[in-house]
Amino acid sequence: MKTSVYLVLLLLFFTGCEINDPNDCSNQACTMDFRTITLTIKNSENNPVALDSFKVTNLENGVDLTREFNNTEFEAMKEVGVYPLFGDEYARDFSNKEVEINFKGYIDNQEIIGSYYKVGADCCHVNLISGEPEISI
Repeated sequence: MKTSVYLVLLLLFFTGCEINDPNDCSNQACTMDFRTITLTIKNSENNPVALDSFKVTNLENGVDLTREFNNTEFEAMKEVGVYPLFGDEYARDFSNKEVEINFKGYIDNQEIIGSYYKVGADCCHVNLISGEPEISI
């Protein structure tokens, strides 16, 4: 008899639960932090590499994903050798998707870095799927 009661309660519990689609972001609660996947670029002496410029490209369609920034921001990046790869400004566009991107870094108009990454996003934030975030040249 006790087993029957437990079975009935268990059935009621499971029939009252909704199974949410993990790809449905309409009711997803997200944190308010803004995330950016960054690359740290250092030389063989472990010092930051100051790039003159860099470019991030979506390899599937050739779209330029390079973040815009002002001179003060770029000087700060160069000083520490940390550059933005992919950020939450793309979280909605790439929600529950993966994309292959390429990062190219230049000094004196010559490409010194060319790295490939797979990135994506959940309903809220971007994430690095594959690729090395620390580069030594």
